[in-house]
Amino acid sequence: MSASPPRTVLPPAEPRSAAPGKTARERRLPEPARNSDPGQLDLFDQPVGDMNAATGALQPAIDPAAVSDEDLLLGFARASLGSVEPLAREILRRRPEGWTAAAAALWERFLGFGTSVPMPEQVAVLDLVRRTAAAPLLLQLLRRAPMADCLDPYLLPAAATCGVSLPQATVLRGLAHPQSDIRTAAVRGAPASRIPVDRLHPLLSDPVRDVRRTAATVIAEAGDAVAREPLLLEMRLQPDRRGLEALSSVANEDVVIRLGQIARQHQAWRGIIVDVLHMIDDQKAETVAAGLEKDPG
Repeated sequence: MSASPPRTVLPPAEPRSAAPGKTARERRLPEPARNSDPGQLDLFDQPVGDMNAATGALQPAIDPAAVSDEDLLLGFARASLGSVEPLAREILRRRPEGWTAAAAALWERFLGFGTSVPMPEQVAVLDLVRRTAAAPLLLQLLRRAPMADCLDPYLLPAAATCGVSLPQATVLRGLAHPQSDIRTAAVRGAPASRIPVDRLHPLLSDPVRDVRRTAATVIAEAGDAVAREPLLLEMRLQPDRRGLEALSSVANEDVVIRLGQIARQHQAWRGIIVDVLHMIDDQKAETVAAGLEKDPG
């Protein structure tokens, strides 16, 4: 019997060189969706529960609180419907280094999806942006591709918290949104998006008080006296620092007198009101402020 030819042993594959500027943790995150076949996206991937190689059965999900930061980030980047919410909650609790890269990777996987109904994964990312005021991440997502209208209820609050400008059409849709909290977020975000202040005037008569109050503050900050009376009413009922300071931008003698009255009605706000009066370039304001400082009670 003739001898078998000797087997050729292939040398081990060369390791992939590390991408410059990336940490080892970031290199483990999935490649962006644009580098893969969209038809092959594994929308049912389980980041914290793996398929048994022998049986094909799904293994029980691991408690996100029990995994390392590295595995948490990798799992979040590969999250799916059943796992994204608990993973996002754990990301929010820990804020591990690199979480924004994982969130961006998750967002990439769902580009082109959720055009009429938002995907839970998209909602999770925008909610994290809002809760952490992660403006750089939001700017990255906005540069990647325009967001569908159905994401307005999540995008508008995130942008308002981050102070990030949005397309004016998005904000104007928000001003007319049926949900009052989305109208409020749109009002808050209007200045950053250069919405003309007169487009906010109808919100002064909104049926929901929080919308009216926010609109009065933002309009007054722009120096528009139409908000003077509504904002004075709100500050008399329930003062807040931003609203009181906004009154300095629309101040007249009546505002000065009523600020003094509010200071006596709400003793806890007296010091802040004195500061606001000093912001007003008016002798009457200085007189009222001096009286409040002389008689603190």
